[in-house]
Amino acid sequence: MKYLLGLLVIGALISCENKPKYVLPHLGYHEIATGEEEGYEKGDTIFDYIEEEFSFLTQDSLPFTNKDLEGKISIAKFFFTHCPTICPPMTGQMDKLAENTKDLSDKIQFLSFSIDPERDTVNRLRVYIDRHDITAKNWYFLTGEREAFVHKLGTQSFFVNAINEPNAEGGYAHSPHFILVDRTKHVRGVYDVLERDGKGAENLKRLEADIRKLLKEEYGENE
Repeated sequence: MKYLLGLLVIGALISCENKPKYVLPHLGYHEIATGEEEGYEKGDTIFDYIEEEFSFLTQDSLPFTNKDLEGKISIAKFFFTHCPTICPPMTGQMDKLAENTKDLSDKIQFLSFSIDPERDTVNRLRVYIDRHDITAKNWYFLTGEREAFVHKLGTQSFFVNAINEPNAEGGYAHSPHFILVDRTKHVRGVYDVLERDGKGAENLKRLEADIRKLLKEEYGENE
């Protein structure tokens, strides 16, 4: 996986016969298959995807690995429970999105990766969930991997900033974005849900619309 949002592959422009049509772009780098490869034919586009292996614990002390990204659409964010600035409103925005997509709860999942795993124990995550009155059953708060690894995962695999920053409030700096990942682990969108002048709310609505578009692309369902 690469560091930059960089190359947006606008899959919707692919309209060749027998080739898939994509309703959303694929973020990251891509290449064209020069011969038959596993799952691909010559000329197929091979899109970047989240290939890093990981193993976290959820708020229920259950394992959540990279394999759990497969088969469901994921909406992810990076946060830490002691965050005094953007984390609470980000959590509020994700809670709103979870409520607005309850009809899709068997096909999508929400992921909150802690970038401060040393302090964010499973018990601490449960306290945070209770404090914010979170009830969505398809929302997983994740901890347990090494801090440096989580920061690398955010930057390289999910295309959002997640770093240790002593000068930042709370000691960490991270992105206010939500990341939309399809059921084959391709990043399909990044959304600033705290953008000023009401644009954050607009971006949240756009994310919900994109989730429904992606479901139509992947499952052939109505928006």
